[in-house]
Parts: sequence; C-alpha cells; structure tokens
Amino acid sequence: MIYHIAINCRFNHIPLSTDKIKAFIVAFQQYHICLYRACFTMGLTSSLPGRLTEELLEDYLQLTYLTRNDIVKLVKKTMLVSPDYETLNPHHRYDLDTIISLLPELKYNPFRDRILRIFSSEKDGRLSFEDMLDLCSAMSENCPYEVKARWAFQIYDFNGDGSIDAEDIGIMVDRLTNGKINSELDKSHIANVLLKAINLQKSGSINQLEFEHAIGKMPDFASTFSFKI
Repeated sequence: MIYHIAINCRFNHIPLSTDKIKAFIVAFQQYHICLYRACFTMGLTSSLPGRLTEELLEDYLQLTYLTRNDIVKLVKKTMLVSPDYETLNPHHRYDLDTIISLLPELKYNPFRDRILRIFSSEKDGRLSFEDMLDLCSAMSENCPYEVKARWAFQIYDFNGDGSIDAEDIGIMVDRLTNGKINSELDKSHIANVLLKAINLQKSGSINQLEFEHAIGKMPDFASTFSFKI
C-alpha cells in the first residue's frame, strides 16, 4: 500500500523526499497500531454482557470465590431486570422481589431477611449487583467453610451484640420449626443444650471463634450454606 501511494505521488509529480516517506510510514504504522488497539478493546467489551470490561471482571474474580462463568451468568440475569438494558450499573440497588427473581433460592429461606440485611452494603434491605456478588461468593461451593461460618455467625446474631445467646437461639428455633415449638421452656432447654456444647468459655453466649469451631465439626454445613447461581 505504501508503495502504491509513493508511485501515485510520483505520477502526479508530487515531490517526496526520503525523510517525508519515512515520516509517512511511521505515522501510517502508528495509525494502524491505534486502530488495532481500539478494535481489540471494543471486542473485549462487547463480548461480555452489560458492557462489562475484562478489567472489572478480573477484579471480581480476585475479590470473590466465584468463577468467570458464575459472574457472567449473574451479569446476564441482572441485565434482564436492570433499568439500563445495555450497561450494567454495579451500584444500582434492587428490591426484595427483584432479588428473589434473580436468586430464587432465597424465596423460602427462613433467614431471608437477615441474609439481605447482612449482605446489604447500605443496610436498607436492598442489594446492589456487587452486594449480590458477595452473597453468591459466600454461598459458592468454592468458598472456604471458615468464611461461610463468619457470614453465618452474623446472620444468626439477631440482636447484633457480637455473640449468639439464648435469645438468638430462640429466634432460630422459631424460624427453623416455623413456630411449631411454642413452649418457652422447650426453647430454653434447646438453648441451654447448645450453649453447654458450644460455649466453651462458659460466658453464657457463643462468640465467633466458638461458633466457627463448632461449625468445623459439621461436615454438612458447607453444602447446606450454599446455592448455585
């Protein structure tokens, strides 16, 4: 192509010095490099849903226990209910009904409200896309049980005092049995049995380390505290 341009210039009696030809070649090469980079970047962006960039996707991969396919799948599902059907807004906050449509596993979970509160960055009962990433990461089969246990501890600490006491256990019993254990005496007995088994420091409530230690002895915990996107 350079050759044809040079021939055309000579044919039309346009003087071209060696320096001018060299300068033209350099400029022409730089133009094609920039064009290639632009096309390459556009290809990366357009190949992902929601105009998600590879750079942001890589950040999500580094910060969660999710796979690339998990994240892309969640982006695709989120885009179906997003206010902007073309570009993902990672900070837009979705209400309960929308979240359940995206993560139907939460619909009948007895701790649904607690899960939404704990994973909500604004503590408003709503989740952003990045909040949902944190939730799905904690529920991922790739998430270590220690990390799952820390999230579970926060969910079961209903009064937010940094420990799980008899009151918290009573609420857990109500939710897990759908209120079928009405007797306060029975609930108190269950709480005392759990505290005796788990509260090694005999403080009257279970701290986070004691909870994690107890969870470590439950082989089914990781599989029950999980769902797939």
